[in-house]
Amino acid sequence: MAERPGWHGIPPSADRYIPPLQSDAPTDGITEPLKSPALWVELDYPDGSTRTMKGFAMAWTGSLVLAQWIEYSRAREAWVEASRCRRRAMSPPATHAA
Repeated sequence: MAERPGWHGIPPSADRYIPPLQSDAPTDGITEPLKSPALWVELDYPDGSTRTMKGFAMAWTGSLVLAQWIEYSRAREAWVEASRCRRRAMSPPATHAA
């Protein structure tokens, strides 16, 4: 049988998810936008590693951002310092000639 490209076997499971370190959720001064800006967020993990994830700013204060990203096919959220986030440009969808 010829080798086929793509995933073979059991997909990564959500039980391998390890949440990043995060700040306590603020209780006041929270801005919730009508449309969440796209961002890159630097997440720190308990083992000392850091990962950059593509996500969205779901809410923010003057110093914190509620970042949301997809990991193991699920939406994840964490309150992180605003300095750990930067804006991300969204590309318009590709159009195909009919």
